Amino acid sequence: MKKIYFCKENDVSKKVFKNLKEKYPEVIVKRKGCVGECKTCKRCPFSLIDGKKVIKFETSDELHEKIKKLKKVK
Repeated sequence: MKKIYFCKENDVSKKVFKNLKEKYPEVIVKRKGCVGECKTCKRCPFSLIDGKKVIKFETSDELHEKIKKLKKVK
């Protein structure tokens, strides 16, 4: 995992974005205007991993845990 993108319109994932940016300086963590996942963005917190894999969960805490697990695997 080299890049993690968050949509600026998805306020629920803002906390995850800030936390990851601080903890993993070796990973590019960015917020973009739109990442092209509007239906997902309206429903739940999500992120785009390396520009292609969408991960989403009911809560921002679940999303954060999944990204941390992915980071340990890679």
